[in-house]
Amino acid sequence: MRPAAATPPGRQLDPEVVEACFALYQERSYAEVISIGEEALGRVRTDSLAEDDAHDIAALWSVVALAKQAREDDEGARLALEQALATAPPVERTTYRQHLAALSLNAAQTLLGRVESQQSEDRVGALRTALAWVDRGLEMVPSDARLHEAGARTQEALWPAYEQTVNHLLQRLEFETARRLLREALDDPKLPSERVADFQNLLSGTFGGEIGQLTAQAIRSMQEERESEALAALQRAEELLATTADEALPLKRREEVDQRLWWGYTRLGVRRVEAGQYEEAIDPLVHAFRFATISPDRQAETRATLARALEGVADVRALAIRQLNDDGNRDEAVLKTQALLELLRSCMERGLSEDELSAAFATTERLVRELGMGERA
Repeated sequence: MRPAAATPPGRQLDPEVVEACFALYQERSYAEVISIGEEALGRVRTDSLAEDDAHDIAALWSVVALAKQAREDDEGARLALEQALATAPPVERTTYRQHLAALSLNAAQTLLGRVESQQSEDRVGALRTALAWVDRGLEMVPSDARLHEAGARTQEALWPAYEQTVNHLLQRLEFETARRLLREALDDPKLPSERVADFQNLLSGTFGGEIGQLTAQAIRSMQEERESEALAALQRAEELLATTADEALPLKRREEVDQRLWWGYTRLGVRRVEAGQYEEAIDPLVHAFRFATISPDRQAETRATLARALEGVADVRALAIRQLNDDGNRDEAVLKTQALLELLRSCMERGLSEDELSAAFATTERLVRELGMGERA
C-alpha cells in the first residue's frame, strides 16, 4: 500500500491523494483505492469547506466509487457518489448527478441481463431492484432516455415474472408467499389493467388451494386416527376463510370451500359419535352447523349427528350428576345440570329444534325433578 502524503497547511485533503488513488484505480488496485481513499476521507470535516477542499474531497469520493463499482459493489459506489454530490462545489454537481445516473443505468442493465438465467423466485426481486436503480437514476437526470428505456423493459418483464413465480410457489403449496407477491403486484399502480383480473383470480386460488390442502390433510389425519391433527387443520382452514376478503374469494369459490369445511367437521363429528366420544363430537359438529350455504339435505346429517351427540352427552353427564347427588354434593350436581341445560339451549339457538333434542331434554328434565330444582327444561 502506498503511504498517504502529508496534507498541505490550510487544506483538509492533499490533492496528491486523489492523484495517487486514481493511478491505483488505473492499475486495477481497487482494494488499495478504497482503503487509502476511505482512510483519508475519514479524517476530513465537511462543515465549512473551502472550494478547493470540496473539489478534491468530491473527486476522491468519485474515485472510491469507481473502485467499488469495479468490484461489483454498486450499492457502495452509489453511497460514495452521493457523498461526492453532497460535497462538490455547486458548479460540479451536474457532473456527479450524471455519474449517479450512469451508475444506476449500469446496475439496472446488469440485473436485467441476469434475470433470464435466474430461478423464478429470484426474478421478481431482481426486477424490482432494477426498477429502484432506474428511479434513482431518473431522480438525478429525469430526461435520460436510456434510463426511461431500461425502466420500460423492466416493467414489461416484471409482470410475467410475478405470474411465473406465483405458479411455481403454488406448485410447492407455498400459499402465503404467493399471496404476498400477488398483493404486492395488485397494489402497484403500474400494473397493467389487462392483468388485474388474472392476478385477482390467482389470489383467490391461493385461498381455495390452501383450504383444499388443509381439508385434505384433515381427511388423511382422520383416516390415520389422528383426530386432534384433523381438527387443527380444519380450524386453520376456517380461520383462513374468515380472514379472506369477499372480493378475494368469489361467491362460488367460497361456497365450494364451505362445502369442504362442512364435510370435514361433519365427518369428524360422526366418527366421534360412533366411537362414543360424545363430548368431543360437539365442537366439530357445532362448527359444521355454522355454514349457512350448505343445502338443507346435507345439513340434515349434521343436525341428526349433533342431536345424537347431545343425547349421549346428556346420558353420560346424568350418570355423573346422580353420583354427585348420591355422594351428598347436591350443589355441584345442580350446577352441572344447569350447565347441561345451557348447552342444550345454546344448540336450540343455533337452529336445532325441540323435537330433535327431545331425548336429551327428557334426560335433563328427569335430573331437574330428581334434584328438586323447581324448574323444567
